[in-house]
Amino acid sequence: MDYTEFENLIGKSIEYLRACNAKSERHFGIGSYQRYEYDLTRSEIWWSSLDGPKVRGKVTVVGTLSSISDTWFWAWANPHFRGIEAGLIDKVRAFGECEEIPKLTEEKWEADEVDAWEMTSICARLLESEGAYCSPGDSGSLFLLYNDLEFIPSEEIGRYIPLKRQVSYSATDSDLRGN
Repeated sequence: MDYTEFENLIGKSIEYLRACNAKSERHFGIGSYQRYEYDLTRSEIWWSSLDGPKVRGKVTVVGTLSSISDTWFWAWANPHFRGIEAGLIDKVRAFGECEEIPKLTEEKWEADEVDAWEMTSICARLLESEGAYCSPGDSGSLFLLYNDLEFIPSEEIGRYIPLKRQVSYSATDSDLRGN
C-alpha cells in the first residue's frame, strides 16, 4: 500500500469510527456517564451513572500511548497483555503485513495522540467494532475497542461494582510508559 492509499485508509477509518461512536452515544449514552470501568481478564467494559452500572460491552485492547516516551505500543506486542484475550487485534497486524504497512506491524514506534487515534480507527474499521474508548492515565493512555453493547439487566448489576485499580489495567504501569 502506498502513502496515498494509507492516508485514504486512515481517512475512511476515522469517518467510520466517528459514526460508530456517535451511534453509541445516541443509543447507549456512551460518553455521558460519570464513570467507566473495565476488566481486561473478562474482556468487558461498562459505564455507570451515580446510581449504578448502566451499559456494558466486550472490549479489545488496541494499544497504549506513552506520554513519557511518546511511543505507541501495540497490545499484541506488549508483555503486560500476554495473559489477556487479545480478541481479533492480530488480524490488524496480519493486514499490515499483507499490505506492507510498518505502522501496523512494528511493535513500538514514536507517536502522538493523533497517531494513536488513527491506529485505533483503522482497527475499528477492519474489525467492524461498534466504537472505541480511550482510558487516560498519568503517563499515557490505553486505547480500547468495544462491541456487543447492551444495557445491564438489573439482576446482573452486582457483577459490575467498581473495581479497585489493581484489578483493572492501570495507566501508570511501566509497560504503558514504553519501558
